[in-house]
Amino acid sequence: MIQRKQIFIVSFCAILFGSLYWYHLVTSYESELGTDNTFVVNDADPSVSGATNDSLLSLEFNQGQEELEWAFTTITVYQGNNEFDCTLGGVTSVPKQGGKVNTRLNADGQTFTISVDATSESSFTKFSLNSMGEDIGENYSMRFSKTDIFFGENLSWFMVKDTDFGSLTSLPEGNFSDDNSERLDWYEYDISTHRVEASDQIYIVDDGSTIYKIQLISYYNQDDESRHVTFIVARLGGEEIAAIFDENLVQSSPCIIIDDNQIWSPYESIYIKENAFQICEDICDLEIIVTYESVKVKGTKNVQIQ
Repeated sequence: MIQRKQIFIVSFCAILFGSLYWYHLVTSYESELGTDNTFVVNDADPSVSGATNDSLLSLEFNQGQEELEWAFTTITVYQGNNEFDCTLGGVTSVPKQGGKVNTRLNADGQTFTISVDATSESSFTKFSLNSMGEDIGENYSMRFSKTDIFFGENLSWFMVKDTDFGSLTSLPEGNFSDDNSERLDWYEYDISTHRVEASDQIYIVDDGSTIYKIQLISYYNQDDESRHVTFIVARLGGEEIAAIFDENLVQSSPCIIIDDNQIWSPYESIYIKENAFQICEDICDLEIIVTYESVKVKGTKNVQIQ
């Protein structure tokens, strides 16, 4: 009898400690996305004017050694209730409300970040590479439901691993496949934290006119809700992406990022300048939100422009 009690106590303690350890893993989980860099913001000019080309502010890192690629980065300036996306090339995406696909042009002005609501179990959310938006028809490029992702029948593709998205500027070696009957093997399941983690791989996709590079980066939105797939898309070859010239999707950016390369280095300051649009004509308070890989970067976000 005593031996049974000892076995029970040992088993109970093992289960308890195992449960507590698992709970610790889940609650203390930190995504590998984003950066540990932090930034500071400073007024860039002694004064602003009624002109529409004033330099507004500078940003630099005060902590961290990671170089941030503009293809994965967004910088947004808020002035009161007004929101201004800043990019290198002077074009940005048009804000849209509603729908199951959210599209945003990143700071490089060439890479789109796509967020898809894939919560439905009974139907697929469809996406078009041509329009960079939701497609309710049958000529879709990709379809999503939970972790299930399929390419459309009109595409050919192959996948490459161990390749950096920003450094991939020409078509790599690979054999295109027209078989789109199987769902993509795009993630790994971490049983210790019960989370879906996107694999480090890039899909090369040809729709007959444009060749794209696509990288799936997350299964969770900014509120950490699952079944919200985020991926990035850029042109790799062929014709230009049609959506870049769609005035319903892309517009002139009200502010420009002044930098001379495709990377924000830990050792440099970047500048935000008005782009033929008046953001501040007198003293004004600005808030700056920076994201990297769709995760907010920590930093000193508020600055008064004089």
